[in-house]
Amino acid sequence: MAAALSTALVVPAARTMSLPTDPESKLAANVARRILMDVVDRGWPVGEVLGSQAELIERYGVSRAVFREAVRLVENQQVATMRRGPGGGLIVTEPTVDAIIDAAVLYLHRANTRLTEVFEARIVLEVIAAELATERLSAGDATELRALEEAEVRDHRALHARLAAFTRNPALELFVDILSRVAFLYFRGGAGTLGEGTLSASREAHARIIDAVLDHDADTAARRMRRHLEAESAFLQNRKLSRQVLPRSVALGGGVSNKRAEDVARAILQDVVADDLPPGTLLGSQAALIERYGASRAVFREALRLLEHHQIATMRRGPGGGLFVSAPSVRAVSDVVAVYLARRDISLVDLIELRIRVELAQVELAIDRAGAGVGDLSELQHALQHEDKLTVAEFADGGHDLHAVIAGLAGNRALELVSLVLIRLMRLHQVEQVSDEERAVAAVEVSKSHGAIADAITDGDVELARRRMRRHLEAIGSYLR
Repeated sequence: MAAALSTALVVPAARTMSLPTDPESKLAANVARRILMDVVDRGWPVGEVLGSQAELIERYGVSRAVFREAVRLVENQQVATMRRGPGGGLIVTEPTVDAIIDAAVLYLHRANTRLTEVFEARIVLEVIAAELATERLSAGDATELRALEEAEVRDHRALHARLAAFTRNPALELFVDILSRVAFLYFRGGAGTLGEGTLSASREAHARIIDAVLDHDADTAARRMRRHLEAESAFLQNRKLSRQVLPRSVALGGGVSNKRAEDVARAILQDVVADDLPPGTLLGSQAALIERYGASRAVFREALRLLEHHQIATMRRGPGGGLFVSAPSVRAVSDVVAVYLARRDISLVDLIELRIRVELAQVELAIDRAGAGVGDLSELQHALQHEDKLTVAEFADGGHDLHAVIAGLAGNRALELVSLVLIRLMRLHQVEQVSDEERAVAAVEVSKSHGAIADAITDGDVELARRRMRRHLEAIGSYLR
């Protein structure tokens, strides 16, 4: 297989855009993917005009309505935005880390992510960060850590962020930042409400972690990081802080520059969150909502784009229609995060090293959950049966589904988000010269590995399942290199 495939990392392919159901939306998603690939092929030239609306409609061979929907998708993903008027057109934009983090924070809040899930995910990722930072520590990093240890701590997340940065793995750095921010949402009133004893214990734990890192003792650094986060989780649980507080600073921008539209979307979001409205709840008709929030029709349309992009609410047309609360979707936010990391030129080595470690943790969690009577392991067999029905052409995309199922069975929405982003970034692009026969051989090898992993998980054999998953992902890594 290694000789048969010439592969390269590409930005998430056809399934990167949220899967639409009607033909026009599918066509728009395909056009959005082509726009994204054009931007990547050009080296992501921020500020460059890809073409006028008329030129691009002709280039992609679609109707005006389909093209407008495609533009909405790439604007939401912060790939490009349409500028009107003379000299205008579709302009390449720069994804911003704050907008990406806000999208993830909003999803995890709306998914009602539990405190235990947040810290379970933080422990997995930050133990990895402590180990890798220790192994990769430069002289400059060591100087920075010593200065951090000696300075008065103003931000309790500083050490966690710096260790993640020292790993030189953009995905790990981003997710440590996201989960640190999510964890902070459980503090009512912020860190300023904590007593001196709590702060002192935290400073001491940080100092011990720093000492282990400076001593190049990865095992001790990892052990101390785990103990520190477990203590922080226990502290919050003892205070019965199980529900996040969504900050009003979370942005809903998503490519919309109309501040009034964002204010209206935020007001609707706050109403949904405050009343804990379940999916399917009718918020009102368009006319009623325009009146309630004092918005013009144009402003409301822009606000609706934001609400639908963030899977907060969706508009149903016709009799009995109106704006209805949506179920939170991990796919929408994972797509946006994946595009951002692709823009950061994340390497295959970074992706593989993090994906192996995350998925080994998920294998353990899936087996633990099943042993506790949580999670339906029959989903593994359903995924394998679906995999068997895929054509050779479909397998490069659908062949990742078993991994997504395992991520779901692990029962941790924060880690599931991490895993789905990595899966999207690891999709392979097979060059045209590769024959169908060679692709079929590759698909058989992957299916065999998937079946062996599923069997070990079903049997509850943690060590065997971990060993098989590691071998499978390392094989994928060797093919890519």
